[in-house]
Amino acid sequence: MQQVIIDFGEITLFGRSVGVRIYGYGLMLVLGFLLGIYLARWRARRFGEDEDAVTTLGLLALVAGVVGSRLAFVIERWDSQFAWHKHPLPEILNITSGGLIYYGGAALALVSIVAYLRLRRLPIRRYLDIIAPTLMIGLAFGRMGCLLNGCCYGARCSADYLLGMRFPYAAEPLLRYGKAPNFFGGAAPSPAFHSQAATLPEEMLGEIGVRSWLFQKGWDGNVQRNDRGERAVKMPSELTPAQARQAAALRSLPVQPAQAFGAVNALLIAGVLLAFSRLRRREGQVFALTLVLYPITRFVLESLRGDNLHAVLQLKLTHNQYSSLALLLAGLLIWFVLWRMPAEAGPSWRERLAAAETRKPAPARQRKGSKS
Repeated sequence: MQQVIIDFGEITLFGRSVGVRIYGYGLMLVLGFLLGIYLARWRARRFGEDEDAVTTLGLLALVAGVVGSRLAFVIERWDSQFAWHKHPLPEILNITSGGLIYYGGAALALVSIVAYLRLRRLPIRRYLDIIAPTLMIGLAFGRMGCLLNGCCYGARCSADYLLGMRFPYAAEPLLRYGKAPNFFGGAAPSPAFHSQAATLPEEMLGEIGVRSWLFQKGWDGNVQRNDRGERAVKMPSELTPAQARQAAALRSLPVQPAQAFGAVNALLIAGVLLAFSRLRRREGQVFALTLVLYPITRFVLESLRGDNLHAVLQLKLTHNQYSSLALLLAGLLIWFVLWRMPAEAGPSWRERLAAAETRKPAPARQRKGSKS
């Protein structure tokens, strides 16, 4: 976990102190976007399509994806994370520490992409095939960002599980310049540790080294709790220097490496899609295969998560598992419909350019010469 890569300290902007930081989550999103654009442009050349159109699609998908994924997260967590704020808008706009739901972003990005392709009269199926593997590349980097941020963590696992991960209370920035407001810079408590400290039975708190000074207390000296009975854990900025040094050694109980599994899964799907691109019989099948493979694996991986309550055997599914089932049905339906459509979506961009050149009228001098 490495929430903050570089902390440049605080600056004063319009009379308000603002932290200038490079977050691990945001950095992974940027790297995933750049690599995805490079791969999409390379595939566009192979498919005979316009590289610049793919870049525009990437920028459009980036904006729509962030807005859609954040909107889905806010809707899902409104009561628990946003409704109680007096001014919730700043919290809604703060995405530096995560808080994005992939399906929400993918849905809005897809709608935006299809709308743009229809407006430009570009072959939709071909372009969807071009960008399909890049969606998985972007997701892989997004899951790496989740690992750095500590969000989307896995469920509790046994102490002897070799792949089990223990998350810290918070992590120091890799590099820190200027005057940091606290020992941890701009980092926040890791969601996995925070959840365990807030909900574990009293007798188990000692297993993660938690002492009473880590919790917020009321005027009566008792630990404060929210409406769900969870203890209120202090933010790093609320700790004294001595408490911060002790907190730096705290670790959660081991949890499943859900983020790492998600990143590997996305990369494997991307590899399958790239290989299948050479074998597809109809344009649009690469995208349809994405809609089939990803929800199946996401449904399974969701069962390893610890941040959403679920019980598959009791048919108590997470919102992502319900979305996975819907997406799988959509993928199978699209696959079936594709066999009833022409194999090709139309001429390529290069062929369209060549046809346009042949239709251009000859220059006036050339026409005059031909008459004589």
